[in-house]
Amino acid sequence: MNCNGGTMNADTATEVARHLTLPSEIAGVPLSEFQYEFAGRTWRFLAAEDHSALLAASDRFVAFPFGLLLWESGLVLAEVIGDAGDQIAGRSVLELGAGAGLPGIIARYVGAASVRQTDHVSETLALCRVNAEVNGIDGIERAIANWDAWNDDKTYDLIIASDVVYERHCHPALGAILERNLAPGGRVLLADPGRQDTPLFLEQMQKNGWQMSVTRRPTPTLLPGPTDMTDIDVIEFTR
Repeated sequence: MNCNGGTMNADTATEVARHLTLPSEIAGVPLSEFQYEFAGRTWRFLAAEDHSALLAASDRFVAFPFGLLLWESGLVLAEVIGDAGDQIAGRSVLELGAGAGLPGIIARYVGAASVRQTDHVSETLALCRVNAEVNGIDGIERAIANWDAWNDDKTYDLIIASDVVYERHCHPALGAILERNLAPGGRVLLADPGRQDTPLFLEQMQKNGWQMSVTRRPTPTLLPGPTDMTDIDVIEFTR
């Protein structure tokens, strides 16, 4: 994964997106363009400039949209999906907590038959749509979804999510969705930065009969800190 980024305000972001008009949900958010190499091509993604910029615009949000930021877990998951096109082509994909939308967009690019991106706030889904359009990707369904009031009865060959198990009170609802919506023979891919409550979720999944494997991937950190690299775990669940 190669990357570089440049800061821009919302007006410049609109210019980058050429003929796109930023949806009202994100029109007032300072955005940056980030470029990455996945699946053999260059991608241009828009996301919130940084934490400070998002906080400065927080009074416009009902629920704070952390998903407007890029996170290392999402980038690693996008890379994993981009490298596994032969396993994803022709499959149905459900993305939970889509955020800026990178993994689901890449899944569609490498040949997923269908992709459904879900999140609990409209701002992130608006950004998903913009990022898909900027990169010429269509055919993605998007839906507001609350895990505690989940109403999707379809099953999917692949369920993907990045950095979604950081709050233990959400674990039962997430586990129930995986039980309900994973098709027979399907698999789940989660990318996680080592959140404090992640081991509790993994333990419960194994108790419930899931098979699990974990691959650790070092990746450049997106936030200033004592090191330039951080570890992301890619967790695969099957039944």
